[in-house]
Amino acid sequence: MKIGVVGCGYIANYYLSTMPNHPQLEVVGATDINKERAERFTEYYNIKRYNTLKDLLNDNTIDIVLNCTNPNSHYDVSKAALLANKYVYTEKPMGLNFEEASKLVNLARQQKLYIASSPSNILSEYAMGISKALADEEIGKVALVYANLDDGAVHNMRYWTWISKTGTMWPYKNEFEMGCIMEHSGYCLSLLTYLFGPVSQVQAYTKCLVPDKIKDDSAKIGPDYAEIILEFKSGVVGRITLGSVAPRNHSLTIVGEDGVISTKDLFWNFRQKVYIQHRIKSYSKQRKNSGVYLTEPEEYDFDKPEDFKYKSDTEASAGDVDWGRGVAELADSIKNNRRCLLDMDHALHVMEITDVIQNANPFSGPKKMKTTFEPFNESKSLKDVI
Repeated sequence: MKIGVVGCGYIANYYLSTMPNHPQLEVVGATDINKERAERFTEYYNIKRYNTLKDLLNDNTIDIVLNCTNPNSHYDVSKAALLANKYVYTEKPMGLNFEEASKLVNLARQQKLYIASSPSNILSEYAMGISKALADEEIGKVALVYANLDDGAVHNMRYWTWISKTGTMWPYKNEFEMGCIMEHSGYCLSLLTYLFGPVSQVQAYTKCLVPDKIKDDSAKIGPDYAEIILEFKSGVVGRITLGSVAPRNHSLTIVGEDGVISTKDLFWNFRQKVYIQHRIKSYSKQRKNSGVYLTEPEEYDFDKPEDFKYKSDTEASAGDVDWGRGVAELADSIKNNRRCLLDMDHALHVMEITDVIQNANPFSGPKKMKTTFEPFNESKSLKDVI
């Protein structure tokens, strides 16, 4: 399918760098409100430059619009694309709030189209491995899950040196203003709801601990710390910690009655290892080692294409992530008229949770979710996704 890119900023390079992993996709061209940025981007990737969004949307050869604009523009661009009869793959968040996301999903249905939203880490190798381990009941019934996405004190890093290969600086002002919830909660929420189904209740604590990250009186800095408790309809309880103050921690821990599944990086590494610890049953009456009830972590062996190599033209800061995979999944679901694994009802449910967290007051009570989605029961192998 043919792809048109809207927004030629920092994140767009991540997608274009990994599109060669999916030769069934063809990036036709791109546009940006900043003409100089659009020229650098389209020249580097040797694609067509459209002068305006309207020009791109009027190109009838384009099937999917890849929305890589600033989050403040996500709604308007995606709406225009849907009205132009284009499928949409949008960077997160789908909208600035649940209301915007709902309107987009409803419009997509009216147009008999589809809007898919990043993140696509549910399509990662490690997510497929975890899904298989859970399906095979490697750790029995799951009771508790911890997800951490602390990024370190970003405001103390040399973030002004983060420039893409097409010359665009990391949009730190926007990142700090949006805050850790809108920017990063989707990685955890999408994965956990994919694995454990819809959430019934959410409770959150959020705060901006470092309000003077930018020496700009006009900047309204978003939360840089959040603690979130999820109660799933399945009975699983989840705890998510997000932030950009504490040292880096991207770990995931899933606790079952018969063991533990863990990973070290649920954010930047699609091909990370999955570890399993099994429960030890001891009938000894001796106190020695009586506190040991789990085996040492061992790598979980599951079917994955060992010979698969990502294409080399990847941004140094993009991590070990196949950013184009979500677009490829959307395209394949359209072509084969099947449910997309990046289901828009699922994305809308995640957006509702995100909205509740973003607007949480410290120590406020739990909020019941209004949306739901059909849990994913499809058996999907990595060979189908990659």
